Amino acid sequence: MQTLLNVLILSVTEIVYLLGILIAAGFLLGWIESVSNGWAYQAFGKSGIMLTSCIGTPIHEIGHALMCLIFGHEIISIKFFDIKPKNSILGYVNHSFNKNNLYQMIGNFFISLGPIFSGTAAILFFMYMLEPNTFGALHKYVVSAPVDSNNLGDFIKWSGHSIKIVYRGIFNSGSSGSPRFWIFLLLAICTASHIALSKEDIKNAISGLVVTLFVTVLFNMGASLCGIDTLKYVLIVAKYNIYLVSVLSVSIAFSLATALLMGISYKVKNAIMG
Repeated sequence: MQTLLNVLILSVTEIVYLLGILIAAGFLLGWIESVSNGWAYQAFGKSGIMLTSCIGTPIHEIGHALMCLIFGHEIISIKFFDIKPKNSILGYVNHSFNKNNLYQMIGNFFISLGPIFSGTAAILFFMYMLEPNTFGALHKYVVSAPVDSNNLGDFIKWSGHSIKIVYRGIFNSGSSGSPRFWIFLLLAICTASHIALSKEDIKNAISGLVVTLFVTVLFNMGASLCGIDTLKYVLIVAKYNIYLVSVLSVSIAFSLATALLMGISYKVKNAIMG
């Protein structure tokens, strides 16, 4: 019983190390986006939301679609961006899967989180192309970060430093007079504003997460019998969460800035109209 409890605790710990940041960021970005879109709609109507959606929504849907392909789901229909939506849905990926296939059921979790993967990858790509010095400094730091510690305090320290590297590189590099800086800023804001998960994404993610935990427990039980320390390998992979922390912190900051701008616009419009 004690061994089973230990395996369960280990499995939850590994999932938190690997996926906890994604889950937390998804919820936070979802809340910010809902507030921001509400103010944008009241201030500018549909055009306020469409302004960032033309870039952000296709990247969001590409994340869903790629994960569908990876986990063997059949894509029934897809719309990367609807310039004249009949409702509030600007894009979608409809897919089906075999409920008796564990791999495909686990896929529900990763498909739901697909926009965070595609959004993070897109911002990193924009940084690589338009802010190469910042990307180079971040990459060098992540690669050199130690992986032999499972201390949460160490991870927070490494992550905090990676965030400083990104913000210092973007905002203190003296590149604000360059068109490349403003193009990066525009692309990053549009992408960050649509990384958030929808209510349907969250619902599917929860069902997939339960199956993922179940499979992880079974795997760790087998590894324990073979004397394999799975946490050691998880930590090697998890160190690349430092990329996620730094980029998602930028996404959250840009999303907050967008929400603030939309909130101010809404207040100004009310003051003028009222």
